[in-house]
Amino acid sequence: MQDNKEHENTRKYYRIKYPFFYQPKIKTEGEDIESYIIELSERGCRFFYEGTRPLNKGLDLRVTIIFHDGAEFQFSGDILNVEGKNVILHFSGCLPLSRIMEEQRYIMSSRINHI
Repeated sequence: MQDNKEHENTRKYYRIKYPFFYQPKIKTEGEDIESYIIELSERGCRFFYEGTRPLNKGLDLRVTIIFHDGAEFQFSGDILNVEGKNVILHFSGCLPLSRIMEEQRYIMSSRINHI
């Protein structure tokens, strides 16, 4: 029988689970409110949605991700799931792996500097 922890790590793309203080912002098209990314991979993200627009599974959504250094990436994608205020978005494009690795380094160095 496969261990649940082992199963979690068999995903196709590397993902970052962000600690609260390091979460990048995400803005949905047509709204001024910025929400926060909880998890991020090359092909999608899970974010905490604080906007007013009703979001449903299957909806095509355009978003802008804003990182700690001001870099922005724009994506469109399909909503895979909505649970309360948690939304899972599958990008139609791909966030560069180099950006994912840069985020990982940022989180690690920031956490070390706060010790």
